[in-house]
Amino acid sequence: MNHVPVIAQSLLRRTVVEVASLPDDDLAIVLDVVAFLKQQRSIASAAEVRRSARQRAAALCALPRDQLAVQLREVGEKIRGQAVASGMAIEGDWEGD
Repeated sequence: MNHVPVIAQSLLRRTVVEVASLPDDDLAIVLDVVAFLKQQRSIASAAEVRRSARQRAAALCALPRDQLAVQLREVGEKIRGQAVASGMAIEGDWEGD
């Protein structure tokens, strides 16, 4: 048997025992921490972001410039909308170039 799975199983058993003995109020905190850890795992690494950007750039290189400009404007508006919704930007006219 591999050494790593035995350690993981032992750690999992200890964790379950510890969590089971927590007061009910603390269980919500444990769930929040687990959700946070799962979210952190799903965030792409910088290398993945670069690879994805290169693939997207290669796919877009054949498009005419005016179509690229329209797509860029749409993405900018989407980002701006998200920033306004999260309170990081204010509503108003956007002066383009």
